[in-house]
Amino acid sequence: MTADAPSRRLKRTGRIVAIAGLYVLAARAGLRLDAISGFASLVWPPTGIALAALLLGGYSLWPGVFLGAVIANVLTGAPILVAIGIGAGNSLEALFGAYALRRIPGFRLSLDRVRDVIALILLAVALAPFIAATIGVTTLQLGGLVPRGAIGDTWRAWWLGDAIGAVLVAPVILVWATKPAGVPPAQRLMEVCALTVAVIVAGLLLFFVPATRNGVPFNQAYVFYPLLMWAAVRFAQHGSVSMTFLVSVIAIWGTAMGHGPFTAASLHQGLFALQTFMGVTAATFLVLGASTAERDQAVEDISSAHEIAANANRAKADFLAVMSHELRTPLNAIAGYSELLSIGVDGPLTPKQSDAVARIRRNQQHLLELIDEVLSFAKIEAGRSRLVAERVLVVDAFDSIEPLIQPQLLQKKLKLHRGSIEDGLSVQADAAKLRQILLNVVVNAIKFTPAEGRIGLHAMPAGNDVVLSVSDTGIGVPPDKVAHIFDPFFQVDSKMTREYSGVGLGLTIARDLARAMNGDVGFENEVGKGSVVSVTLPSGV
Repeated sequence: MTADAPSRRLKRTGRIVAIAGLYVLAARAGLRLDAISGFASLVWPPTGIALAALLLGGYSLWPGVFLGAVIANVLTGAPILVAIGIGAGNSLEALFGAYALRRIPGFRLSLDRVRDVIALILLAVALAPFIAATIGVTTLQLGGLVPRGAIGDTWRAWWLGDAIGAVLVAPVILVWATKPAGVPPAQRLMEVCALTVAVIVAGLLLFFVPATRNGVPFNQAYVFYPLLMWAAVRFAQHGSVSMTFLVSVIAIWGTAMGHGPFTAASLHQGLFALQTFMGVTAATFLVLGASTAERDQAVEDISSAHEIAANANRAKADFLAVMSHELRTPLNAIAGYSELLSIGVDGPLTPKQSDAVARIRRNQQHLLELIDEVLSFAKIEAGRSRLVAERVLVVDAFDSIEPLIQPQLLQKKLKLHRGSIEDGLSVQADAAKLRQILLNVVVNAIKFTPAEGRIGLHAMPAGNDVVLSVSDTGIGVPPDKVAHIFDPFFQVDSKMTREYSGVGLGLTIARDLARAMNGDVGFENEVGKGSVVSVTLPSGV
């Protein structure tokens, strides 16, 4: 036996006594409301108290339910054996409800999922009260306290009272015990106060202000539904269970006083209609509250996942930027030393040596271009690419790239055609970034255009925009790959021995830069005949 065992037993005994006390107080209040045969009340909050106690504190607290039920029924006038029988039925009801719910994998006491609410309604609200009602009515009949003719009405009242107690009282305790809401922000607190006042005012008007009755009671009581929707949608289960419970308290109070739409020839008849309405209402808004909680959780999960993905993307971009920068240093050294060799600093080179140095320089330049692409992409991804928008003449933009692409055009014997451009046609863009866009697109076109092909540069206004297009007579892109041409690192030819070099970032960078300048890049294609890449940017006029 551990040293703290007596302390645990003392705490458990205290909880049992507290549950018994609460049970007796709630039972005495319910039995005062025109109980059928003196013991079957349509208002029976002890069921909810017992269920919540066993779910939160464990099955070992069942003696508190049993003692509370026995004492409450003895005080009402039941013989001790009858009271013990009723107490046994009520204890088994709570134990069955708690056990059945606990057997459901992943059941949450916070009732913030629809499946948990459905389980509560089916097992603890609809099914468990059969046990207490059947044992209780049988015990009363054996004790001679219920005539045969009243058994049906007594059982019905018993079952309904227990079911409503489970669906109204237990959720309030469970939700607030498992997920305390804390003090909301000032604006939220004002909304809570406004909602509470609205429910109280609506309840007082409906149940205490004389009015002409038109139609059935249910129709008038539906005035609460908009308010309960407000509670469920804005405050999820905390709002739903709390406002539904408040409505129930006001409605029972008013009906017991003989006011409101549920008043009838007898209090029993009025309470039966009221509790039927409240049962449907409580179940409905429990489901709505759970749906809202699930929606809020889904939004939170998506936001969290988006943040994680964004952080991972930034980390990737930072890594690429650092690596690209570090790789440039040795490449520049290679370029410098190859230049020294080519000019004969350490003596003249043989033809074969000159050819080897030239190959080194070409490959160094090619690798540097690839690294520059990765670096540009990383800067854009990390949000470090600065843009200075200004009016740029389209003619100037085309002129700026022509000398840069001329060697490649000559190498593949390609013809460059520039269409006529409207005088003064301009775009609103960063001049350097526009040059990079056009260079990426044209170089991409040159790469995929066979020798002696044709590259075209065109520009024309389109409303408030200007469309700059680059056409080619290249191989085109297969239809199943067109949707991916702007994806980072996408390769039309993805084989290890592919014919066309590059890292697959040219069009990606072009599109991202264009979008950063309030534009976009489009693509049209015909396999075997060529493609057209269109860069749309705001007009500079």
